[in-house]
Amino acid sequence: MDKINKLSILLLILTLNVSCQMKNKYEWQSYTCQPLQRHGENRNIYRVEFVQGDILTLEGISASLPFGGSSGQWGYTGSSWTSQHGTPIGADVIYYAGYEDKFYHLKADFPVEEMKKAVDTTRRYNDYVTEKFSGLIFGFAPQGMVVVWKEYGVMRIELGRYQAQVIPDDKELEQRLFKGWSMNREEVKERDFLPNTSCAKWDMYRQRYTFRVKMENENPALRLFRYCFTNYNGEKDIIFMPPLPATSYDNRALPQILELDWETSGYERFRGNIFLNEKVIFEAFKNFKEDDKQEFEIKISKDNQKLELFLNHEPVEVDSVRIYKGSVMYEGSY
Repeated sequence: MDKINKLSILLLILTLNVSCQMKNKYEWQSYTCQPLQRHGENRNIYRVEFVQGDILTLEGISASLPFGGSSGQWGYTGSSWTSQHGTPIGADVIYYAGYEDKFYHLKADFPVEEMKKAVDTTRRYNDYVTEKFSGLIFGFAPQGMVVVWKEYGVMRIELGRYQAQVIPDDKELEQRLFKGWSMNREEVKERDFLPNTSCAKWDMYRQRYTFRVKMENENPALRLFRYCFTNYNGEKDIIFMPPLPATSYDNRALPQILELDWETSGYERFRGNIFLNEKVIFEAFKNFKEDDKQEFEIKISKDNQKLELFLNHEPVEVDSVRIYKGSVMYEGSY
């Protein structure tokens, strides 16, 4: 075997090794979602259908959205497919929104340094819990609004809001998309068209405020271990608590669900969920400035049977409160 052939084989082996290492290191899932809402016969009116779903990577590795259409609800879906690889730095997506009868083109650039950091590091929550970057979630709202979240295990952090543009000359796209459908475009429009749909609601969800959550109780034996925020903007975050029962003041979207875990003995473990009322909480915050400090207070009764929510010492009307027997053991559990 001559020197040129040996060199070619060596380069090929090195290339394959680098590629395998990169794929093992930078492996993640892609997801698509939309607001979940029923309209007439359509149980998922805001679902969009994809003609093209390319995710751009720094390394030039091919990556894409799942085939078909979006699913789930705003910020979350359980549907994914083949693992993707590389450092995602943008998207080139063409999709059809039947409720508007429009094709959109999303051409988005993600912040490169942020994405390099995302795939190279883990997100630390305390001395015992870390999560590595595990996915990108693309959310499609009306009027071409697209929000992208970074996923770390069960946690979600907004990467940014992007704007897709309407494709005016869409006859070729129509033929490509509808050729295998049981309904034609006019039939879809007749069933799904919403002439006054708007992205204003989901932009409202993205508004951020500065607040903390503080727990108060009358039981000296109570140990608080965790707050979990499921926010209206699709983000989800977990705070594992230090000895003090209050979080720091953070800039975040308003919570839709506040969840907390606590114990009062080795056989008394609890998980509480507070489901906030959208109209009430956004009305309460509408005159607050983003940097003004607000405080949520959660009061737990001495017998662990009652949870109450207050905002700046005033009671807050909520949709519901649920308390369950807890099963999770934490560092520092009884």
